[in-house]
Amino acid sequence: MVRVHKAMPNTPGMEHSEIDVFLTSSRTPLRLGTVDSKGDPMIHPVWFNYFDGRLYIFSLKNDRKIRNIRQKKTVYFSVDTDAEPHKGVKGKGTAIIHTDVGKSVPLTEKIVAKYLGDLGTPMAKSMMDGVRKGSTVLVEITPLYFSAWDYTKMKH
Repeated sequence: MVRVHKAMPNTPGMEHSEIDVFLTSSRTPLRLGTVDSKGDPMIHPVWFNYFDGRLYIFSLKNDRKIRNIRQKKTVYFSVDTDAEPHKGVKGKGTAIIHTDVGKSVPLTEKIVAKYLGDLGTPMAKSMMDGVRKGSTVLVEITPLYFSAWDYTKMKH
């Protein structure tokens, strides 16, 4: 099981089961941190899905984030609410780029359906065509740890 830390000493955290529920149900974009070829950090807001203990994102195969992951597989991520009381999960993970369309299509469909609600829209069809043609790739992130906070548990 992935280690879970409290993000801040005087702030309530989340149990692993709470993190699973939060990441599974959240429609807030994931902020992905990668390192570029010069060693500089980069942040990429992306749609994601959390399934079976792993985070999945997709991107055009030649995008900067994918080039960065090819060079350095260690990534950081954060998913947190905009509305108060704030709650969120961040962490570090290892990213793998999937080029197998058989695996990529169903997992990418889950991400697109989560954010667009309907796979029949022109935007959804265009995104899925990219996966089928191989111009878009799926990235699987295996978390090494989670750091979580949940201000909904604070006594007011």
